Amino acid sequence: MEIVRCVSCDGYGWFSEDDGSTVDCDWCGGVGYVYRDDRDVDHKIPEAEFGKVADVLEKLEIERLREIGYTGGPKKPWE
Repeated sequence: MEIVRCVSCDGYGWFSEDDGSTVDCDWCGGVGYVYRDDRDVDHKIPEAEFGKVADVLEKLEIERLREIGYTGGPKKPWE
C-alpha cells in the first residue's frame, strides 16, 4: 500500500471548530496521511507502524508545507 495525503483533512490532521477548538481528523487519526490500497480504499496508519513509515511521512509533509509556501527558514522582515 502507498501512503497518500488524507482527502478529508488535506494533510493537516485536524479541523478547527467554530468555537476555536480543534479535533483530530477521523479518517487519518490526526496523522494527515493514510495508506491507500490497490482498490483505492484509504486506511488509517496504525500507530505501531509509525516508526516504520516515519521517513516517508516526513518527506510527504515537507512537500505539503512547500506547496503552501513554507521555505524552511525564517521570513525576512523586509519581505
